[in-house]
Amino acid sequence: MKILYVNPARLTSGLDAIIKGPPMNLISIAAMVPEHDAKLFDFKVQKYKENRFRSLLNKSDIVAITSMTPQISHAFEVAEMAKKQGCTTIVGGYHPTLAPDYVAKHPAVDYIIRGEGEYSFQELVQYLESNENRNLLKNIDGVSYKNKEGKVIHNKDRRLELNLDNFPMPRRDLLDDKKYVYLGAQVAQLETSRGCPHNCKFCCIIKMWRNSDGRVTYRTKSTKRILREIYDIDWKNDFIFFCEDNFTIKIKRTKEILETIIRSGVPNKIHFTCQSRVDSLYRNPWLIDLMHKAGMRQVFLGIESVHQQSLDAMNKQNTTPEMARKVVSMLQDRGISIFGGVIIGFPGETKTMVRQTIQFARSLNMTFVQFTPITAFPGTDFYNEMKEKNMITSNNYKHYDLFHPMMRTEQLSSRDMYRLVAEAYSAYYLSKGWFQTLIKRYTNPFGEFNWMIGNIPRFAKTVIVSGLDMLHSMGMTKSIISDEMREFMAQGEAIKPLTINKPEKIGEEKETTIIVKKSIKSVKISN
Repeated sequence: MKILYVNPARLTSGLDAIIKGPPMNLISIAAMVPEHDAKLFDFKVQKYKENRFRSLLNKSDIVAITSMTPQISHAFEVAEMAKKQGCTTIVGGYHPTLAPDYVAKHPAVDYIIRGEGEYSFQELVQYLESNENRNLLKNIDGVSYKNKEGKVIHNKDRRLELNLDNFPMPRRDLLDDKKYVYLGAQVAQLETSRGCPHNCKFCCIIKMWRNSDGRVTYRTKSTKRILREIYDIDWKNDFIFFCEDNFTIKIKRTKEILETIIRSGVPNKIHFTCQSRVDSLYRNPWLIDLMHKAGMRQVFLGIESVHQQSLDAMNKQNTTPEMARKVVSMLQDRGISIFGGVIIGFPGETKTMVRQTIQFARSLNMTFVQFTPITAFPGTDFYNEMKEKNMITSNNYKHYDLFHPMMRTEQLSSRDMYRLVAEAYSAYYLSKGWFQTLIKRYTNPFGEFNWMIGNIPRFAKTVIVSGLDMLHSMGMTKSIISDEMREFMAQGEAIKPLTINKPEKIGEEKETTIIVKKSIKSVKISN
């Protein structure tokens, strides 16, 4: 059988223009059925011509489509085109897992795969190839479909594979590495673990990697398997991105992986990037030196907010703004670039509080920051809570893209949030300071960031030019920066709030918040 794997398009917003990662889920499920002909079309990076794409569909028996929430509208469009060409359509990924009824009932969708897809996809393809009795379909765990009467049937959940080493090596031969760029560098991805041991109610990761018995959700690959995948990647890439939610969840495991990479000599051939947590690095500062020695040159950190009450409600009680400042300083002192994440409009925060967080982010001088409105993804406990409180303002999944607000809070309307997101990007990237800092860091041949010098031409084209063009195209200019934000910026304040009797959970009664402001003269700002 001929299978076409499709990664749908999504609305380009925020930093989408400079972050284009390969679809790991598609090349992972493709590896489960190597006996079948495989082609991949990625709308994020490949030029689309309708006639050529329809020709691809016409030559395919099965079209396997992945979809995150903001992609689902285009996923349906692809499925409709595929059905017209006589293809069987299978949709999997985050959104079919979070909203299975919504996806499975679509007339152009034949089957959906919920959660971990490898074994479910393999068994479904075997079933389709053999034309077996339809009654046997009910035995394929993790699959949903419509019966003859049009009723959606959800087979029982698929149990997670406890040993990720049992999965075959991803089909990297289906990718064109040159097309995938992460913050100005050509990047390949490697998954060393799945899931998360934490239980944040607004996070969709625990819903995606959920075991049918409610137990194990976080699983890892062996260090031997990880190194094997590193050697399977083309080292013409600039970076390997450990694409799981938190590479440093288990410190001893992270230490073993990094030390193995160092002994292998790989750091002399390619750099690494990962996602981590402030508290993990703060309590294990030695790990930062080990990461640097292993070739780690970019780290994503969730800065989230400068307000402790928000951090506590996010299940980040072990993190403080002061810890974030210290960790950012330690990483940048070693030439490790930081991509920070900041949440705009967390419940309980006012416009002033959001602007204080924006200024806090500016004071950290991180290479990049993604400002995202608080988002409640369908299927999460947080979504159910916000829906019950009548806080959901949009059911259009195109707005669930971590740029456009889809909800409001008691303090902020969705319109307020949109303006604050736009103001945040404008204040950070269009005001004086950000560009000058990058030039100073990356053009110094004797500095800690000299590893970036060879990538400066691509960085200038894909990050500075494309990124700023996107911001301008979305109406972001200095003129939308509020007077209050300008005042914070002019004073150079690093806001340090002190919250008295702060609530531990969303929805609890909030006590008085006293804002203590320290001028830039008395606060060290790390470069």
